[in-house]
Amino acid sequence: MKIDIIGAGSLGLLLAGKLIHAGAEVRLWCRSDEQAGELSRHGITISYEDGSLPLHLAGSSLRAGVIDKFAETVSRVPGDWTAIMLKQNVFHDTLPEILAPLRDTRLHAVCFQNGNGHLELLQELLPQASVWAAVTTEAAKRKTLTEIIHAGTGETIIGKRRNININVEKGGSEEDSAAISLTKALVAAGFRAWMSKEVDTMIYRKLLFNAVINPLTAIWRIQNGELTASAERVQLMKELYREAASVYDACGITYDVHAWEGILEVCRATSGNTSSMLADVLASRATEIRWINGSIVEMADRAGIAVPLHRWICRLVEGMNVKER
Repeated sequence: MKIDIIGAGSLGLLLAGKLIHAGAEVRLWCRSDEQAGELSRHGITISYEDGSLPLHLAGSSLRAGVIDKFAETVSRVPGDWTAIMLKQNVFHDTLPEILAPLRDTRLHAVCFQNGNGHLELLQELLPQASVWAAVTTEAAKRKTLTEIIHAGTGETIIGKRRNININVEKGGSEEDSAAISLTKALVAAGFRAWMSKEVDTMIYRKLLFNAVINPLTAIWRIQNGELTASAERVQLMKELYREAASVYDACGITYDVHAWEGILEVCRATSGNTSSMLADVLASRATEIRWINGSIVEMADRAGIAVPLHRWICRLVEGMNVKER
């Protein structure tokens, strides 16, 4: 299977490295010439926090290039799947221009973004494409342009935003058969992956969790486990959760009745993790707050209910990205 991966951040490198190790052909598309050159020379190294032996893939085992060359290359030599690993802000700012030449091309694309809005944008950019969502709880931290730490094993669910009939044994259509093949490739690479007709529920579950955990770790500059270190922190978490849950109720979005306990469990299970939003703040990068808590605010506006805490959180985190003149 030939897989194009757009985005060579921590999860992009993790996906690329493990797929290559399992025998897939991978083309990795980077945002900079520097990273593409480093990957071509040094390959990808995946290390593990539990002390397991690192996995090294030589530069000759993959093709690394700059994202600007993606459309031209795919037009000449199509791949089987395109996995988009960019963060939401980069996704919205970069992809419209990059994908414009492929508007009439039929691709199989799978998106790994947090939050909302990206799937609709991609379908608008590529109306002929088969667009799928991936919801993953894999955790990785990037050390250098070519090295990552696989910080936590999770689950990856593949599906359509709207209900579709999937027969995992036979495959009802060419679209479904392609998605089944991708899922099997992920499993062969060592990921716990499967297909689901309930991916909407998974997307909103992850959005709810991210909207509570990510902004507070970024504001307080703490790792996930430190959120539960004091009653004051837990109280603010709970207020964010209740406000978001009221939006879900108003919009008819289903969520687990034990979601609050699930959030606390994620904090415990990923206690040593640095959230992606905190990593962005520490690196003075734009965050995904607009597509996480901002999604909650947008849904609340449509439902006509007030969410002052999420609105305030959005403004606070967005203000952290303003560079002093």
